[in-house]
Amino acid sequence: MSRYEILSLLTLGLTLIAVFTGPIVAVKITRKGDIERERIRRKTEVLSILMRTRTIKLSFDHVSALNLIQLEFYGDDAVLNAYRAYISHLYKKGPEGSEEEASAFASDRNDLFGDLVFELGKHLGYQFDKRELQKLSYGPSGWYQDEDAVRMLRSMAIDVMAGKRTLPVSMRPVPVPGAMFPPPPGTAA
Repeated sequence: MSRYEILSLLTLGLTLIAVFTGPIVAVKITRKGDIERERIRRKTEVLSILMRTRTIKLSFDHVSALNLIQLEFYGDDAVLNAYRAYISHLYKKGPEGSEEEASAFASDRNDLFGDLVFELGKHLGYQFDKRELQKLSYGPSGWYQDEDAVRMLRSMAIDVMAGKRTLPVSMRPVPVPGAMFPPPPGTAA
């Protein structure tokens, strides 16, 4: 066999290998990219939810996003350390003393949350200012009042259903027919 024939056979063999393995390799590379993009999308979604709900920390979405941090940011020690510090503080019972102690406790909680969001953002390539994370968030006071009212009503309803509280009932005079309302249809006026 001549060198030309050997080179032709070698070229033919490499071409066949490329024809059969090329699409497989391309699919694997594409799939790997898709998996990485999905992983980044989920991490970004966690950060987005926490940013969106940072003034309503009792919302279902906020708590759910917090609970996903260990899974989605597995292996990032800076994020997980900030997460542990924040969660640890959430489990602490607030002070029952002066308003200054309660304010300091809430301030510590907000600082730890700011540290967590800062680390999440840093992991994803965002550069947040920790102070601005807290200063530039907005939550209308009406939301808090509505939340408190719903919580109070729910608690009262549970107490009534459990028999711990009675439901006050009062008798009111029955209105005289025709006095406040027009006569019902089919009756003489």
